[in-house]
Amino acid sequence: MKPLNEQINPKFMDQAKMLAEFTALLQQVIPVECRNHVKVANFRDQNLMLMTDSPVWTTKLRQLSPQILHHVRENSLKISHCGNKPPTIHHIQIHTRYITADDNQRQKANLKKPVPRISKKTAELLLTSANSINSEQLKTALLKMASQNNQHSSTHKNKK
Repeated sequence: MKPLNEQINPKFMDQAKMLAEFTALLQQVIPVECRNHVKVANFRDQNLMLMTDSPVWTTKLRQLSPQILHHVRENSLKISHCGNKPPTIHHIQIHTRYITADDNQRQKANLKKPVPRISKKTAELLLTSANSINSEQLKTALLKMASQNNQHSSTHKNKK
């Protein structure tokens, strides 16, 4: 079986690389507070399309669009393009993609840190150590760490 990068159309790979390079240029020129709220969505027919997550950021970016356009035009020589010459940008389009409650939950779920896994043997050692320690704070911490193994196994079993 071919590796994944050989199965994907090279034009898609070129487009993805170009969008990543446009994103890097965009990040250089927009304020820090905007960076997590805007993405380069597409580049086609000499138009760079940006997508924001709310009308507030759309308005802010529209105010900044002359500076963004100037910065991207000046630095577009650095961007690789499937053709020989660098991409020419005549216009920036800014659209809002409204985030729904489901999207928010999905984003928050992706941000949750995974619970560290410990083996059954490690959990037993932690319990033994906790029972032999006089310090209540340390004992509580060790018991909490040991119980993570039980919580993980019970949630893992429930998912199957």
